[in-house]
Amino acid sequence: MKKLLLRAFALVVAVLPLTVAEAAPKPKPPKIFGGFAVGETFTFTVTNKTVAATQGTTPVVNPVVPAGVPNYTVGQQVTFTVGKKGELVAPGLKIKFLSESVVSNAYANKPKKGAQPNAAIVHKDTESGDAIGVSLAFFTVKVTKRVPNVNQVTYTLE
Repeated sequence: MKKLLLRAFALVVAVLPLTVAEAAPKPKPPKIFGGFAVGETFTFTVTNKTVAATQGTTPVVNPVVPAGVPNYTVGQQVTFTVGKKGELVAPGLKIKFLSESVVSNAYANKPKKGAQPNAAIVHKDTESGDAIGVSLAFFTVKVTKRVPNVNQVTYTLE
């Protein structure tokens, strides 16, 4: 009887590490948003910058980038990161993931109580799905003495 119990105990001890190893949790794959994994980065160079502004219906001559909007320069390299919830993150911006298609991902922050609308499109290679460029648009609206002051800043990065 002792030999039988000893053999059973030896069998359990030999098999236990195998079952424990199999029960170990597998690492979770990263979350994917629009074909990009959380934490993925890509860097592009600013190739075009446009700043426009109006006061009421009058265009502003030589408008400047308003406070709160990233002020990138043509030729500057900007690194984008895919955030935990799929948002597009770069210096001076964080724009929520909105939707995806074969050719691009759309990002947008919808205005809420004083927040300004921002939008971005990450252009993708149709075969590989890799990011090949970014378009950014920032808008600010402020009403002073019943006159709307609107600023628009757009960037193209390749």
